[in-house]
Amino acid sequence: MKSVGYSFIKNKNMVWSASICILAVLLTLFILNTILGLLVFYLDSTQSIFWHALSPYLIVLLLSVMTISVLYEFYVFRSGGHSLAKQLGARRLSLIESIPEESVALRVTEQLANTFLIETPAVYVLPDEVGVNALTAGFYPRDIVIILTWGALQNLDELELYGLLSHEFNKILSGETAENTRLKILYSSLTTFSQWGSKIAKLGFTKHGQAHTHKFATSFVAMGGVIWLIGSLGILITRFIKYISLGGRTFKNDQKTKRLIQNDANVQTLLRIYVHHSGSQIHSEYAESISHMCFANSLSPQNWMNIHPAIEQRIYELNPGLVQDLQLENLKKLRNQPLFSLFRSLEEMNSEIYLPWSSPQPLPLLRLSPISFAVKDAIKPLNPEIRQNMQRPELILRALQTATGSREVMVAILMIRQYREFIPAEAEVSRAIVDSLLNLDGRVHISIFYDACKNIGGMPATIARQFLTKLARIIQEDGEIGLLDELLLEYVKFELNLMPLHMPTSLGEVKPDIVRLIDALLHVQQINSLNQLDVREKILKRVLGAKELEMYTEISDEPIDLAEILNDIAGLLLRDRLSILGIAELCLWSDRIITQDELDVLQLLYWRFGFETSEIVEQMQKKNSLMIV
Repeated sequence: MKSVGYSFIKNKNMVWSASICILAVLLTLFILNTILGLLVFYLDSTQSIFWHALSPYLIVLLLSVMTISVLYEFYVFRSGGHSLAKQLGARRLSLIESIPEESVALRVTEQLANTFLIETPAVYVLPDEVGVNALTAGFYPRDIVIILTWGALQNLDELELYGLLSHEFNKILSGETAENTRLKILYSSLTTFSQWGSKIAKLGFTKHGQAHTHKFATSFVAMGGVIWLIGSLGILITRFIKYISLGGRTFKNDQKTKRLIQNDANVQTLLRIYVHHSGSQIHSEYAESISHMCFANSLSPQNWMNIHPAIEQRIYELNPGLVQDLQLENLKKLRNQPLFSLFRSLEEMNSEIYLPWSSPQPLPLLRLSPISFAVKDAIKPLNPEIRQNMQRPELILRALQTATGSREVMVAILMIRQYREFIPAEAEVSRAIVDSLLNLDGRVHISIFYDACKNIGGMPATIARQFLTKLARIIQEDGEIGLLDELLLEYVKFELNLMPLHMPTSLGEVKPDIVRLIDALLHVQQINSLNQLDVREKILKRVLGAKELEMYTEISDEPIDLAEILNDIAGLLLRDRLSILGIAELCLWSDRIITQDELDVLQLLYWRFGFETSEIVEQMQKKNSLMIV
């Protein structure tokens, strides 16, 4: 009974869509016939503007072209979504021949298909599109495909890609994919002229790598422009009809996707598009005809009557609390709140507001001298398995069995790292735990800290914030802060579910933060100050331009919020984060042994920036062994 009802609704929607399309065709014929009638009336005033001697020929010609285009589209879509991918010039992804970014997309697609118990759709990529976008096409499970732009693969990390693909799976599950594909066929009758004009005009442009222009280049451009101009009326009417009939469903799909996956991954995808220089625009001549099938606007944001709302509006609808973080002061004016929202309870309203934890004030300075243990210990990083399995005092093992004891161990480790011999009254740390830790090899402390983090258990948000503030005050008690201590604090935030929102950022916005991170990274190193300055200059030359380099010749002595800096850099594009880490590795450890503290910092940096850490730790351990030999 349920399937019968769904089939009835689907057929009803298609009848409505077909009726709207017929109305659009009639409107187009009427306008073009009237325009030609004005010309005929100018030459022969006895002719009627609305029905003249050329009307039958024009209508037959236009209807013939429209019918042929629809029939051709039916023929093209004989293989479902695969045919559209071929028409767009997309390349199918194969796990055997894929690069890492493509492998991630294939893996996430397979995971979502298994989660929703449907057949895994084929995945294609548009190799020449740098905007971040995606679409689905097809009629039946066997011929449904997902088409991603190259920009989506290159710019989205796994979480953001998960949000993008989840949105496409929502359309597959709701039947919207098949409906969109049928609409593409129906409206091809109005977009064909424009596409022909674009294709002909493109013949007149010099292609990349082509030495000479075609001798009829100007003619192609002129002819294509005229044909496109004639077809622009159909484009305008199609866009208007789509805007009226399909414009409101994007918000619904965003909310349905959020409920479907029960997280904010699609919000992260929208944030990435918001800061991406090319947005979601697709530059193909088919961008107009597939605009209703895409995740976001495939056309320029400046175009009239875009089917999808602006990215800022979609972010606001999903999470109004991001308005302040994005510094979009006028965002709330874009869409009025419904009347019932004024009567929601205070608890319900507060549940939508994100309250980030902030570092205690005043902010500390950057610690310019490394905190570490004896050089003979620090210069020999332990194998992770050996460090994890090293014998620990009975007192520490007992403490780690309770949440209270684990928190006490964490406080003690951070206190020892600050080289302070006194115990603050608010720390509430047993002297016996401190003494037991001091009798251990210092390189084991961080391993114990990780174990303690996993045992602190769930805490109410207020208590968790207070505990985090206590740890933050300890690591900046003397007005200075080091990178390893801040990264350990970030790990605690993660365990307490207090990590700040994943806010995508652009490279140009965070270059000052990158410089501060490099300074913080340098002062973990066991190298003398003169060499540090040389290495700093070498790294900055790889990151900054010549003019920018002049601005950061000296190390800043201003207060620093390392937590905010790490969060900003974690929002960079995948390749930008990898580039920064790769430059750091090359300049810091290409010709010297890595110490235990340095390895801990590198491992935590990879973790904080969203990468797996086991491989880099193993790689550094092997490199150390080779250098020692």
